[in-house]
Amino acid sequence: MLLAFHFAFDGPLSRLRERTYDLYQSLAPRHATSNPVVIVSIDDASLKAYGRWPWNRGLLADLVDGITESGAAVIGLALVLPEADTSPDGIAGDKRLARALAKHRTMLAVSLGNEATVSEAEPKAGWSIVGQVPETLPGFTGLTGSLADFSSAAAGLGVIRTLPDPDGVLRHVPLLWLRNTDQGVQLWPSFAVELLRLYAGENSFVARMNAAGFDALRMSGSIVPLEPQGSIRLWETDTNTPRISAGNVLSGHGDPLLRNAIAIIDLSAVGLTQYLPSPTRSARPGVDIHADAIGQMLAGRYLVEPAQARMLERLWFVLSGIVFIGLSGVLAERVVLGAFALALLAATPFVFGALEYSLQGVLYDPLQPAIATILVAGFEGYALYRRAEQRRSTLTRQFSQFLSPSVVQRLANSDTEAILSGEKREITILLSDIRGFTTMSEQLDAQEIGKVVNHFLGVATDEILKRDGTIDKFMGDAVLAFWNAPLDQPDHRERALEAGLALIERVKRENAAFTARGHPPIEIGVAIETGICSVGNFGSERRFDYTAIGSPVNRTARLESTTKKLRIPLVLGPGFAQGASMPVVQAGAFELQGFKGEVPVFTVPEIHPSSQSGEVV
Repeated sequence: MLLAFHFAFDGPLSRLRERTYDLYQSLAPRHATSNPVVIVSIDDASLKAYGRWPWNRGLLADLVDGITESGAAVIGLALVLPEADTSPDGIAGDKRLARALAKHRTMLAVSLGNEATVSEAEPKAGWSIVGQVPETLPGFTGLTGSLADFSSAAAGLGVIRTLPDPDGVLRHVPLLWLRNTDQGVQLWPSFAVELLRLYAGENSFVARMNAAGFDALRMSGSIVPLEPQGSIRLWETDTNTPRISAGNVLSGHGDPLLRNAIAIIDLSAVGLTQYLPSPTRSARPGVDIHADAIGQMLAGRYLVEPAQARMLERLWFVLSGIVFIGLSGVLAERVVLGAFALALLAATPFVFGALEYSLQGVLYDPLQPAIATILVAGFEGYALYRRAEQRRSTLTRQFSQFLSPSVVQRLANSDTEAILSGEKREITILLSDIRGFTTMSEQLDAQEIGKVVNHFLGVATDEILKRDGTIDKFMGDAVLAFWNAPLDQPDHRERALEAGLALIERVKRENAAFTARGHPPIEIGVAIETGICSVGNFGSERRFDYTAIGSPVNRTARLESTTKKLRIPLVLGPGFAQGASMPVVQAGAFELQGFKGEVPVFTVPEIHPSSQSGEVV
């Protein structure tokens, strides 16, 4: 179900994945390398010194000249100037700026969209495509650029537009853009790529494409891996791009930072610049994003999410889920070990993901597999709990009528599997019935017989359950019980004998009150034997009982009949006498149906009429 959910909601879950990747960068940003980019800011101080924006284009020409005189290798204006300056000095200023752009190695920004084209322009860089352009890859139709004189004078033109993710965070920086025109497809470089091309002294670049879209960009002998949309994933550092004020340059104060630098002129005054959330910061100027992209391309460090990332994440989840489910039977009884195993399975993808990120720049999402594993573990834990509760309920329902409440509770909390299958174990069996019941039933009506039987069985049940015995069954006027199953009772002989003597004594004691209500007196016989029996659930799928089967049970039934012959209420079998911890005396020996030879019969001294001269065992 979780796998199906992951496939069905892969899109929305991608947002969670992206935030995990953001966390990687927040905890371990890219190590800063040498980056020649310097931002020349038209900041508040510059506007205060030279007037409010927009400036006369002649002032921008002076700024370009000043940056060049400071030794900058390339100058990029992160500005779009689509309209002519209509002020009195505007025409002269425009001409000065055009001359400055042509005189130095400069570039201007353009923007692509689907709006009406403003100031048509052609890419300055030569380009070629290796592979077939997919028909499904979107392209833009409109272009917003600067005046034709400016665009013609500049050595390069690059797209400065950025495309944030649906949550507003800018994580991907497009490096190549497609524009659909009446003449065909144009391939436009981004602002960062165009600056780097001019900085490297290259005239062209090559784009490689496949069925999914863009695959790689080759320029100046370097290969830049691309995402299908033609972008790279932004990998930020913990350092800021150097900035100097445009006012300082205009005042004639050169800055050594500009020597051999890639200078970007940016409008950064309050209210005039655009800020975007990035993976590690809540707001960054857009020009800083392009500066970081240039730094990544120069360092050759890229963040890549492998095509098989989701498959591996799902595979890990499936394997960890199977492992946990397979071990759940063992772990259920070892809570600490189970918690450790779950923590290990959940932490492993985080460790793997962190290592891949820091060593290779490869992105895997550890959060979703870990959450899925925890959910599986929680579900499995709940399933184990439900099975345990069902087992307790079955045990309680099955044994509540035949065991004392304390034994039922111990059985429900134990690890015994007695409810599932039979087992061989030594038990002590007690069988008791009413003497002369056949004759009594012929003389009494059905209602009276029911009262007699229920009275006896009630007394027997009380005395047996007081000693934690298991009532096997009621057989008419008889009750069959045993000890040492389903739970171990080392003193099972003593418990059974105590129950038998208490039953005899209580029947005698209550006979007076019972006969006073008009009922006939009750006399009983009790036989107790010990031996190895099969104990468990026996029957069919439709009906089964927890019972004991074996020769000792049969022998107990035969022994009970000897109480009449010996005229004593209690007899003990040879199996009981063999391991008895209390003194017993032999009361006689009888041939029992189904058993070879005479079987010795025992009782306790206080029961045997001639115990003073009998043989004590």
